[in-house]
Amino acid sequence: MRQTFMSEAPSQTTSDIHSKAIRDSLRVELSLLSPVAGAITAIPVALVFAVGLAVGTTSGAIAMAVGGNLIAIASLVGAPRLSLRFAIVDAMLLGISVYVGTITGSLTWLHIALLVPWCFAAGLLDIFGQTSATVGSQAIVAYVVLGRFIGSSLFALHFSLFVVTGACVEILALVLLRFPPSLRYQRHRLAIALDALSLLALQDPSNAATAALAALDSAQEILSSSSLFGRADAAELRAIFDQARRARLQLTTLAGLRVRLRATRSLDSDQLIASTLQPLSDALISMANTLDHRKEMNWREPVEEFDTKLLNIEDDFAQRIESDVTLVQSVIHLRDLGGQIRAMGKLVESSHTTSQRRVWRPLKPQFIGFEFSHFQSNVRIVKENLTPTSPSFRHAVRLAIAVPLAAVIGSALSLPRNFWLTFAVAVILKPDYSSLLHRGLSRIVGTIIGAFVAALVVGGLHPDHVVTTVLVALAAWIAYSTWSASFAVSFGFVTALVLMALSVTSTDTLSTALDRLLDFSLGGVIAVLAYLVWPTPPQSELKNTWSRLYASLAEYILTVFDVVTSSTSTDDAILEKSRAVRTAWASAESAVDRAVEEPATFGFDAHVARGQLVTTMRILRSLHALRVDAENGVTIERSKELSEFETNAHETLQFLAGAAMAPSVLPDLRTLYVHLDKVLRARGAPLSVATHLDELVNALNTATQMSRDNEPERGAT
Repeated sequence: MRQTFMSEAPSQTTSDIHSKAIRDSLRVELSLLSPVAGAITAIPVALVFAVGLAVGTTSGAIAMAVGGNLIAIASLVGAPRLSLRFAIVDAMLLGISVYVGTITGSLTWLHIALLVPWCFAAGLLDIFGQTSATVGSQAIVAYVVLGRFIGSSLFALHFSLFVVTGACVEILALVLLRFPPSLRYQRHRLAIALDALSLLALQDPSNAATAALAALDSAQEILSSSSLFGRADAAELRAIFDQARRARLQLTTLAGLRVRLRATRSLDSDQLIASTLQPLSDALISMANTLDHRKEMNWREPVEEFDTKLLNIEDDFAQRIESDVTLVQSVIHLRDLGGQIRAMGKLVESSHTTSQRRVWRPLKPQFIGFEFSHFQSNVRIVKENLTPTSPSFRHAVRLAIAVPLAAVIGSALSLPRNFWLTFAVAVILKPDYSSLLHRGLSRIVGTIIGAFVAALVVGGLHPDHVVTTVLVALAAWIAYSTWSASFAVSFGFVTALVLMALSVTSTDTLSTALDRLLDFSLGGVIAVLAYLVWPTPPQSELKNTWSRLYASLAEYILTVFDVVTSSTSTDDAILEKSRAVRTAWASAESAVDRAVEEPATFGFDAHVARGQLVTTMRILRSLHALRVDAENGVTIERSKELSEFETNAHETLQFLAGAAMAPSVLPDLRTLYVHLDKVLRARGAPLSVATHLDELVNALNTATQMSRDNEPERGAT
């Protein structure tokens, strides 16, 4: 039976999910501390605060410090590199939000009425990713927290300029000084996993793969940290890990085949395979050294040696391979393994290049140039998401109702600092329950930490302006340095930073801290209730995710068949389609993981969803295998049977993507494959091509059957 790349995860109870969220919120990964980057990020915040106090404008000092702090947080969310365009747009939105909030503050009804479209627009920004969503959240924060001061239009203009000034100083510091935070610990753990994988390639096939499994599990846990969500460099490391995990499965499968070879014939075949694995082990060691910055080696040379040895194996097995399935499968898995090691090596090279510390540079073409087609595309995306089935639309609606409602509740309860209540709802409420739960708990824990620290330090020291500036600088440094190590601790010191800054205008820091803690706890309850009243059904996101995945596979299969038949297809096109499939599959995996944690499942079956992940990976792996073979020179001539098979396989994927009407009778891919196999054998095509096509048919038929079983009413989608 064919092994899959993943095991079925045990079902989780609600208690398990909540317990894990609590543990995650309390976890501190000391190895992820980044004190240098934290100090560089904190300097401009402390600087503008000190300058504001020096010229005698305490409110201006607070406004500039908050503006700088918000940009600093956006830069941490967008790590390792925040686009200059995003940073400037963020600063502009902060200024506009403060100005509008201030001039409407005297008219409560108007202030709250404008908050509705403000929150809705901010919620829709989630469509464009985590960094955009952060910009939207910060616009709400600026409106409800800084925009609460009532004043004239001139006062509002001055106050908003203070916020923008602080934001611009932070942006300038990022451009001139900021180095992207390192992922040295994650790279080290991944290197250990590759070392273990290299040993697995050389060990006796009858031994268990315990060491490699433990090392890979450790690397997976570290790379799955929520603090790394949205980081492009972390995504590269996860891509390397994915290849390593699949290589481990190939090695495990190959070990089973080698054991069967030993039991049925002399050891010569097994010894040839073992000899072929030696250079792959060397390549893995080279990659581990590169990842860990121990020393740079050339992984390509051992891979080339592997290719040569693999050709020798095929020559040696040529007389027996037609009648021996074990030998056939051994060669197939060796080829797949070589392709995965090769792909891993390219990813390691890319990761090594981008991991070098470089100053954060402005991206002038993206900021100065305006592409109308790009704007039109964004507008189209927004229009497509203006539907109740869109998670981003539901999130926008929930924000537009919950945040203004929190403002009304805070006013009705006469909470002394009710703006913290609306702030809490705005930052805790998320598009999915998993993010809401994990981030919300971390924010509440952080608020407790920050309120306690601020009350203890300020209440005990009664600092003057100079000491307060030092405390603000210290809190900012700890907050930014611990962002990756612990979101709860980081948010706690952001809270302490704000409370310490506010202490220059308030003598009762303890009361302020308690008010923030109370408002934040109540805001968390409102955010959770808002989500539970109108949750996002997992199927709505998963349906779109599966559609994108199957659509990308439909595009990829055409490209692969072009390569297999030596038709015109550029390397860039192949890489683009391959990358699109990999990204779509990763999105599907993330969507399934989030759906598992939803409190109301709406009939969601985690086992079915995970089975669909396995099936789509089988499709992808078979296409990758065909492509790798073709790139190694194993190509075939195009025939009527091949074109018919390709067309029907493509149509099947389009049907699965929902891009085509369900035909009364789906193509019989198995019959088409049988006809094609006869043609391939008559023309002397390599056996590996037929084997990969056979697996492709099996996977496509499985996916089609799953689609029919799970959506019997499906017609047009």
